Amino acid sequence: MARTMNGFTPKGRVRTNVGHKYLEALQSRANGDSDSSTSSSPPSVQKSPGLDLLILGITSGTAMDDIDFALCRFTQETPESPLCLDLIKYDSVVMPSKIRTDIFSMLREDAAPPSMLSQMDAEMGHTFANAIHLFAHKHSISVDDIDMIGSGGQLISLTGTPPKGQHRSNMCLGEGAVISAKTGVTTVSDYRTAEQAVGRQGAPLFAYLVGLLLHHPTRLQICITIGGITTVCFIPPDNAGGIDAMYDWDTGPGTSMIDSAFRQFGLDPTTDQASSLLHGQICHEVVEELLTSDDYLSTRPPKTTAREIYGDAKAQHIVSMCTYRGCTPADTIATMTRFTSASIAQQMLLFGPGRDAINNADIVVDGRGMFNMQLISDLQNEFPGARFGSFDKTGVPANAKKAVGFAMQAMEALLGRALPVPTNADVRRPNTITGKLAPGLRWREVIEKSVVFGGAGRGWEGLPEVRELIVRQKA
Repeated sequence: MARTMNGFTPKGRVRTNVGHKYLEALQSRANGDSDSSTSSSPPSVQKSPGLDLLILGITSGTAMDDIDFALCRFTQETPESPLCLDLIKYDSVVMPSKIRTDIFSMLREDAAPPSMLSQMDAEMGHTFANAIHLFAHKHSISVDDIDMIGSGGQLISLTGTPPKGQHRSNMCLGEGAVISAKTGVTTVSDYRTAEQAVGRQGAPLFAYLVGLLLHHPTRLQICITIGGITTVCFIPPDNAGGIDAMYDWDTGPGTSMIDSAFRQFGLDPTTDQASSLLHGQICHEVVEELLTSDDYLSTRPPKTTAREIYGDAKAQHIVSMCTYRGCTPADTIATMTRFTSASIAQQMLLFGPGRDAINNADIVVDGRGMFNMQLISDLQNEFPGARFGSFDKTGVPANAKKAVGFAMQAMEALLGRALPVPTNADVRRPNTITGKLAPGLRWREVIEKSVVFGGAGRGWEGLPEVRELIVRQKA
C-alpha cells in the first residue's frame, strides 16, 4: 500500500496491459484486484524437487577500487516456502589500475567514440572473468560447480529522467557474454536496462533485498547506503505495510566527490583517508549555497543519479567555490563531507515520514561511506533518537550486500519470478525479466532446475514473489 509522506505522495500502482496471462495475474495481485482473474487454481500435482542453486554475485562500485564477490547458495523447498540463503564466501579483488585509470579518463573527457566504449565494455568483461578465476583459486572453489553468475557490471552512465524526446538509458561496462565465455558459467547482466525497459529509472536496485532482510513487526527500518552515490530505503513496520509499503530513492552525493577532491589534491582516497585533510574547517556558506541551488536535491522522488551529476565536474566546482573563499584543502574536504551528510539528512526530512518517525526508527548504514566517521557522526547528530547500526545485523555483511543482491536477481531472472517493487517507483508493473542471460556450458542443466521447480501443471501462473528471506549461513 502507498503511504503519504511529508511533502511526498508515492505514485500508485500503474496498470499496464502487458499481454501475457502470467504478468496480468501478477499485475492484478499488485493492484489488489484479487477478483479480476478468471482463471481457476491449478490442479494438485506431485510435489516438485526443491530449488538449490549456487550463484556468484559480482559487482564494482562507483569508486572502481575493488571488484566484490559473494558466493551464495539459494535453497527453497517450494515456491511458497521461505527462500534460504547460505553465504558461502565473500571477498574483493583489486580493480586493475590500468582499466580504472582509462575509465576515469574517459569520463572526464566525456567524448569517448563508439569504438572506445565497445572496447572498454569488452575489456571490463575480460577483467571480471579474470577476477572470478582469481577469487575461485584463492578460496579453492571450482568454477564448474557454480550454476550462475550475476554481474552488476561497472556503471559509468545512467539517465533515469531524460529530456523530452529521449529514452531512459545507461551504460554499464562488463559484457556478460564475455564473462560466460571465459568462465563457462551462465551469466546474467544488464539489470538496469531491464528495469528501464518496463518504465522505471534503472536504480536504486536493492529495495527488495533490503526490505526482505530488515523488515520489522513494529519499528520503521531505514537503510542508508553511502556508496559513490547515496541511496535511502524506508521499510515501514509490518503492521503498516512492511515490504509492500517500502520506498527508496537516490538522495544525491556519496563518496565519489570526496574521493575526487582527494585526487585533485594529489592524494589517494583509498590510502590517505586518515590524513590531516580530515580536520579542516567547514565553510557553511558553501554548504548552504549547494543545498539551496542544487536542482537534483529539489526534485521529488522517484529519482536516481550517477557520476554525471555528482562526479569529477561537480567536485571541481566545489573545490573552486572553496578556493575562492580562501579555504585550504583540508577545509575543502570538510566542507564537501558536510554537504554530503547534510544532503542526506535534507532528503530524508523532505521526502521521508518526518523527523519524529525517523528519530524513532532503526537506521542501518552500509557502503564505503560507513567508514567515514564524520559522515556517520553528522547523521547521528541530526537524528539523535534513532538507533543506528550496521547492515551486518541481517547476516549479510555490508560490503557483500550488492553482490548478494545481484546473485539473487540472477536467480530470479532464471526463474522468471518477479521481485517486490517499491511503492514510489514510476511503474509498479512486476518485472520477471530482470536481466540478460548469456548461457554457459551447463545451461540445459541449469534451466531444467528452473523448469521443474514448482512442479508440472502450474502453467502460466508462474511463481509467487518471495515474501521471506532467511540467512542461514554467514561467510
